[in-house]
Amino acid sequence: MAKKKYEIGKKYTSRQLMELAVQLMHDSIPEHTDRADPKVGAVLAKEDGTLVNTAFRGELRQGDHAEFTVLERKHRTDLLEGMVIYATLEPCAPGARSITKLGCAERIINARIKKAYIGIEDPDPKVKGNGIAYLIENKIGIDFFEKDLQEQILEANIQFLTEAAKRAKLAEIEEVEPAYTELDKSLENYDLKDFSSDALEKFREKLQLSYAIDSKDFRSVLHKWNFLRIDKKTNIAHPTGLGILLFGKNPQIKYPQSLIKFTVETQSEGQPKIIDFDGPLVLMPEKIESFLEINFPKALDRSSFVRKEAKEVYFEVLREIIINAIVHRDYSIEQANINVKIGNEKIFVESPGKPLVPIEKLQNFTAPTFSVNPKIANVFYQMKFIEKRNIGMEELRTFSELMGVHKPTIEYNEPYLQVTLWKKAETKLEPTMNDIIEFVKVKGEVSSGDYALKFGGVTKTASRHLNELVDKGILDRKGEKKGTRYFLKK
Repeated sequence: MAKKKYEIGKKYTSRQLMELAVQLMHDSIPEHTDRADPKVGAVLAKEDGTLVNTAFRGELRQGDHAEFTVLERKHRTDLLEGMVIYATLEPCAPGARSITKLGCAERIINARIKKAYIGIEDPDPKVKGNGIAYLIENKIGIDFFEKDLQEQILEANIQFLTEAAKRAKLAEIEEVEPAYTELDKSLENYDLKDFSSDALEKFREKLQLSYAIDSKDFRSVLHKWNFLRIDKKTNIAHPTGLGILLFGKNPQIKYPQSLIKFTVETQSEGQPKIIDFDGPLVLMPEKIESFLEINFPKALDRSSFVRKEAKEVYFEVLREIIINAIVHRDYSIEQANINVKIGNEKIFVESPGKPLVPIEKLQNFTAPTFSVNPKIANVFYQMKFIEKRNIGMEELRTFSELMGVHKPTIEYNEPYLQVTLWKKAETKLEPTMNDIIEFVKVKGEVSSGDYALKFGGVTKTASRHLNELVDKGILDRKGEKKGTRYFLKK
């Protein structure tokens, strides 16, 4: 495919500048011969979209990061305050590459960049999310590349990502980056005995690690993943907040907000059934699975928290939403738990924390893949509890069509992100003939979605009804599948 041409000094949309960064990414020059290097493109622009300059990894010197090249090598003496940078890979935080070198996130801050658009997170488990957290900590605006562009970045970097995942499982002694969030900090009053052996064994089993959980090598992996930190003065290992949340025997002592609270309405007039789930996060999926199997055996007889191809099972979507809540909630919000309310007509899931992406992208199911807790998301992905790209978005998009119910709703009411799943089928479409004729006459042409929106119901049912009217000679149609339009027959 021919490259699109961009001119410095001309104005472009944010989408176009993202596309340019992805295009540049493919020009990256590898540094190593024994392993894959990331392919990274960077674009510098003014706030109004005027293109200032571009760079890709290794463009001017082998190994130089794209952000470093565009900021330092091309504009070292220029005033960049208020500009916007687009980078296909999360900028590295301080200490990520070398103690003597500034991280790209530091360079962005020093240049007084106003906003950064980021493609994908750094795959290194000890780094993952630290660059973003450091930018947020220093009041840099954050936004993300659109989902389809993320897919292109992931595809182009598949070899690098695969090798990074393999390196993450090796017991190499590495320095852990400075802590940029509370969960990354060590808990001095906790020690290794506060880890649950069941939780650690589950992690070891799912990642297929050969090290015993009480071995030095296994502790090295925990250290690399930032589940524990080693005090340099005393050489004593202390769990981090992240480690206790994921593997602690009693994480709710330190983080009472990490409970998952279920309220289930019963068919009788009795009080609703209430149950709280506690313990390490990595054991939550199986606990909740067992609970749902007991309460909804017919819906769950062939499913599990582990990802499967069949998406038509109702509670597969519910489990995705619960996992979504565990992974993406803001654990710094105290006295706010994940709440799951299962009623006779709908299921309501509340997850504390404002999403990183605009609520509109969640509502139309086009949100890119980013988490408030990228390291928790990475653990759940590695343990095969979630899909790496887009947790539940595709399921939510098709859910109402498959199940014949109202489309799921997503709202943010501080401090909760709220998702509603409808259990009952929508009201049957029963407009009169005059209703239909008047509606189509006013609209000129209608889709099954327009019809369903007007009269209630789902598009599958609406399509069937509209086609019946075609068969009766009242309507005509053009187009195919989702592009089919209906109009009054002349």
